[in-house]
Order: sequence, then structure tokens, then C-alpha cells
Amino acid sequence: MGAIYKRELKSYLCSMTGCVMMAVILALIGFFTTYANISMGEARFEISLILAVNFYIFVITVPFITMRSIAEERHSKTEQLLLSLPISTTKIVLAKYLAMMTIVGIPMLITAAYPILMTLFSSVEGAMNLATAYNAWFMLVLMLAAMVAMGMFASSLVESQVIAAVISVGAFLLLYFMSYVKLVFPTGALASLIAVIVLAAALGAIVIALTKNSTAGCIVTGVISVASLAAYLIKSSLFAGLFPKLISGLAFFDAYTNGGAFMGAFDIGEVVYYISFAVVFIVLTVQSVERRRYS
Repeated sequence: MGAIYKRELKSYLCSMTGCVMMAVILALIGFFTTYANISMGEARFEISLILAVNFYIFVITVPFITMRSIAEERHSKTEQLLLSLPISTTKIVLAKYLAMMTIVGIPMLITAAYPILMTLFSSVEGAMNLATAYNAWFMLVLMLAAMVAMGMFASSLVESQVIAAVISVGAFLLLYFMSYVKLVFPTGALASLIAVIVLAAALGAIVIALTKNSTAGCIVTGVISVASLAAYLIKSSLFAGLFPKLISGLAFFDAYTNGGAFMGAFDIGEVVYYISFAVVFIVLTVQSVERRRYS
């Protein structure tokens, strides 16, 4: 695992991709920090993180970092050689994931010094709340960990790095606009039932893509759809406003920008939310790669 991690990390640091993306992250966070604290007259690091994370930076940079993680192995025909090593698929995926987290972690470690520097040069005593600033910074790192896992999963689905990047950007955009969709989506029971059935079909498609077993995918879709329809016929009020609530749970960026991190509150729910996202997509990536190992 250590050898694969070093190989992956070296490939990023010895290529333009890793260095340029680290520079872009630092430059943009630096810009938003300057804007928030000079133009707005606010000595608050967490405000600059709100501006920076409004997905301008990481929706673009993370897909460029993750797109090559597994797709490149397939394109260069080295995947089977990698999978033939006497190491589990889980360790291979984790090594790649940790290498990518190191790439995004280096600029984030540098930005961790910003609150202290801002405190040293602030003319107003107590203007910078370090606890609030580092709480927001920590939540941002967790959000990045989840985004990297999602991008890695997208890379495991295709051979083309460009398509992997497009899938990642599309997924991030979809998650970003979830907060707007929930405001306009009908709250009626029938609308929620139809949406749940559509989600069941999407889940079935994912199962087929991961297992290459159309029967399993159809069973998943059928069971969820029939159960939902039965529940609707028994008590339709259960579905009233259900889909907007489900969308709220998938409003990925809302958990960060609207959470308690910027009010100094450490929300364990936000921590579990992002860690769960990361774990789920790491597991899905392992399953995707494992399927090709024995195909």
C-alpha cells in the first residue's frame, strides 16, 4: 500500500496537474481571504471560506485531481498489472485516495496558518475568533475528503479522464443546485411518489453498472417501487413533502455553508455527514475496481 501511495503521490508532484491545482487552490483562497477581510472590512477567516467554498474552487480543481486516479490506469493498460499485485483492492483504492488527499491537503495546511497571521496583523483585538475559524477550516477539509471520494468513484467508471472530470463536475453541480430544487419541487404526495420511483430506477442503474447484473438492478428498482406504491396506497400522507426532505439531505454544500461551523458550534452531525459520504464512495470505488479485477 505504501509503495502505491508513493507512486501516486510522485506522479502528481512530478506532473503539472498536482502542482497547478495546488497553486490554483492557494491563489483563489488567498484572493477570497483578501476580499473578505480588506474589501469588506472583516477580520474573519470563516467568511472568506464561505466565499471560497461557494463551489468556485473545488468544483473545478477536485475533478482535475481525481480524473486520472483510476481512468488513467485503464487507458494506459496498467490496471490489470496493478490488480495482479498481492494486495487487496481496498488497499489499492485507499492508497490512491490518500495520495489525492495529500495533494489537496498541502494547500489546506498552508491556509491553516492564515487565521494566526490575521490575528497578528489585526488592528482590532479579539476580531479573529480562532476556534470558529479552525472549526470552519476543519469542516472544509471534511467536505473536500467527500468530494475527492466522489471524484475517484467517477474515475473508476470510465476509461477517459475527460469524461471522468465531466461526470464529477456534473455531480457536484447537481449537489450544489439541490438546495434550489427543494424550493421549487412540489410538496404533493403523488409528486414525491413519482420522484422516489425515478430514484429507484437510478439506483437500479447504478447496481447494474457496478455488478453487470441486470437482474439485480431490476430487483432493486422493483422492490423499492412496489414498496413505495403500496405505502402510498395505504397512507398517501406519508409522501407529502417527502422528496424535498430527501433533497435536503443531499444538499451537499448546504451542510457546510448553512451549518454551525460559522457560528463557532462544532456539529457532530456535519462530521458524520461528510465522513459517511466519503466512506460510501470509497466502498463504491472498491466494488467498481473489484468487478474489473475478476472480469
